[in-house]
Amino acid sequence: MGAAVPTCLDEAIDWLRRHFQPPAARGLCADFAIELSGAGGGSILLRVRDAALEVRAAPASHADVRLRLPSSDYFGILAGRENADLLYMAGKLEIEGDLSLAMKLRTLFRPASQEPDPALGSRDAAV
Repeated sequence: MGAAVPTCLDEAIDWLRRHFQPPAARGLCADFAIELSGAGGGSILLRVRDAALEVRAAPASHADVRLRLPSSDYFGILAGRENADLLYMAGKLEIEGDLSLAMKLRTLFRPASQEPDPALGSRDAAV
């Protein structure tokens, strides 16, 4: 059995904290705003500072990258059921700001498919 799929803002924030990959963020200094519409939505602020992540539910007055999309689609991305590129091409994901930073965002988090199986014990360090 795999990890739980986020269904609300707090669960998405927890997912982001658990899946963050500090080595991928070395040397990066950026603010990302994720604005989710619909049920379970709200605003998430991600602050990356040289391999450290601060993530919280908060609107961002400034962001290097701002993403806007329905919450159900974002939760689907986190769960590995949705593809951000296809959502963007379909007009369901809006990106404002530095597009190269937006592309970097996907490398900062371990995919849901690499979530350790709780039945096998804690092997998170090996992932």
